[in-house]
Amino acid sequence: MKNNYFKLAKEWILKSQNDLRAAKIIYKERGPGDTLCFHCHQAVEKYLKAYLVFKNIYFEKIHHLWLLAKLCAKTNKDFLGFEKDFKTLDAYYIESRYPPETRFYSYKECRDVLDLAERLTQFIANKINKQSA
Repeated sequence: MKNNYFKLAKEWILKSQNDLRAAKIIYKERGPGDTLCFHCHQAVEKYLKAYLVFKNIYFEKIHHLWLLAKLCAKTNKDFLGFEKDFKTLDAYYIESRYPPETRFYSYKECRDVLDLAERLTQFIANKINKQSA
């Protein structure tokens, strides 16, 4: 492995994959949408942090996807092309967790959020995999 930080990045990736797996199970079981959306946000957040660790870029303990993505863009401008997507998922971090912002999420909205999380995590995974080869 060419990157000394790859091992720690893989730990972040594993945690991200667990969040995405949990979201898929919740979706399949028609479980609570707020929990599903939160896990989707967490999956993307952890993949962004995996990329940052992999590239040895310092980041504060934050949960704001767009800010994390802009840090990732320091080494790969492709992250900037997903501003709308990162900001969309950012909305699910707080409103899915804390009253009075909590609300009902339709089954379709949950599917859309899950699809978005899958696309973003795959995009980030491809960036890590391409650079670790």
